Amino acid sequence: MANEEFSKALRYLRLKYKLSQETVATLAGIKQSDYSAFERLKRKLSLDEADRISTLVWGVSYKEFVEFSKKEIDLNDLPSSTQTAISESTGNKLRSTENLLANELDRLISAGYLNKPTTAKYLHSQMDKTLEKRKFTEITNLLSKSPRNQMIVPLFKNSSPKIFVHKDHAAKYEKMSKEDVLELIRNSEPEQK
Repeated sequence: MANEEFSKALRYLRLKYKLSQETVATLAGIKQSDYSAFERLKRKLSLDEADRISTLVWGVSYKEFVEFSKKEIDLNDLPSSTQTAISESTGNKLRSTENLLANELDRLISAGYLNKPTTAKYLHSQMDKTLEKRKFTEITNLLSKSPRNQMIVPLFKNSSPKIFVHKDHAAKYEKMSKEDVLELIRNSEPEQK
């Protein structure tokens, strides 16, 4: 069965390129209701179904798809039907730029960006360029709400800027002063893009 990470990657790319669920389902040759149910994790896909979607829509196999979704994509490498759908979708405004921000944040969490203390500003700098106009406070809000607040914790109450870390790694930083943690962040985070 195809996994949750695959589903999130499908949704992430669909939103990134402003494609509707109906468009992606049509490209994959399946019913929109089936695609929607899978994307919302209400239905599981067989590996054959998942491979069919990733190959027909994005031009890569199921096994390669999650890593593919994390990289910069050359649109010319996509199947021609997908290229056409993306060019036709330019200017479409899907309601879920909030979801795109949340999906990008989830990608950074799973990639380990919060295994050490960090700030919303730094996380924002590591996100997809389509989100550059989003505010740091939106990231802070997403990290402070369920389900992310179950695994990501603030290090200091009422800190400005807020400093977040994965709860499994928090203990080693909780005894440090805020100034020491901020210095650690400044020294360990690479130059922003």
